[in-house]
Amino acid sequence: MRSLLNFLLRFRTLILFLILEAVALVLIFSSHSYHQTVAYGAARTVSGFVAKRINAGTNYFRLRHVNEELVAENIMLRSRLEQMGAGMQEHFLTVDDSLIGVSYSYLEAKVVNNSINKQKNFITLDRGSRHGVTRGMGVASSTGVVGVVVGVSPRYSVAMSLLNADFRLSASIARNDYFGSLAWDGISHRYATLSEIPHHVRITEGDTIVTSGYSAIFPAGLLVGTLTGEQERGGDFLSLNVMLSTDFKRLTNVFLIGSLNREERHNLEVEVTR
Repeated sequence: MRSLLNFLLRFRTLILFLILEAVALVLIFSSHSYHQTVAYGAARTVSGFVAKRINAGTNYFRLRHVNEELVAENIMLRSRLEQMGAGMQEHFLTVDDSLIGVSYSYLEAKVVNNSINKQKNFITLDRGSRHGVTRGMGVASSTGVVGVVVGVSPRYSVAMSLLNADFRLSASIARNDYFGSLAWDGISHRYATLSEIPHHVRITEGDTIVTSGYSAIFPAGLLVGTLTGEQERGGDFLSLNVMLSTDFKRLTNVFLIGSLNREERHNLEVEVTR
């Protein structure tokens, strides 16, 4: 108590000044509408700023909960996808592309083996012939193209990875539809080279590269990667450096793509060109 009295006596002048200042402000704002408007506006600004910061902080701390909800929803959707096809070709989901008259079947799979440090890399999946998998089916992930199935057993299948010196993919620049052949550069698991692009084509760093649809394996518009801006000029064409959208070091879940019209198309093309 004595400390409180000493404090009040020591700062009595300042405390009296603050009290009189507060009384003066109350009298001013209560008797003048202009000052009331200014005061209310300032109060709303301050309260709005504080509320915004509190809301941002709350959202930040809820991110973990939101992520958990998204994971749960993803698991539920995947479960429903498998249930939808349980009675039809073991988990297949069929989609009709009305624009080009091609039907595709999609099958979820998990990666059980994967290599990225060889010149010819392959990926083993936990789906095989008993699930409807056949050679020549495309393999992709939620982030883009992965490879093509080259071997099948009853319970497993092996895909030639995009990170394989023998892999070639027909890909195009999404912004202008110019297409070329994409192949792995054999050096980094994050980059490939898009060649056979004419010199006059204007390219921009960050341009999106997608499947062209000219192959019977992948539908058009499937993400492949983005241009880095690096290019090599030689002959009549450009060779462009592409950063792959799929990180093969983190590959766990994929889906297989089967074109239901692939055999008909292939037979016709062989018949005409031989």
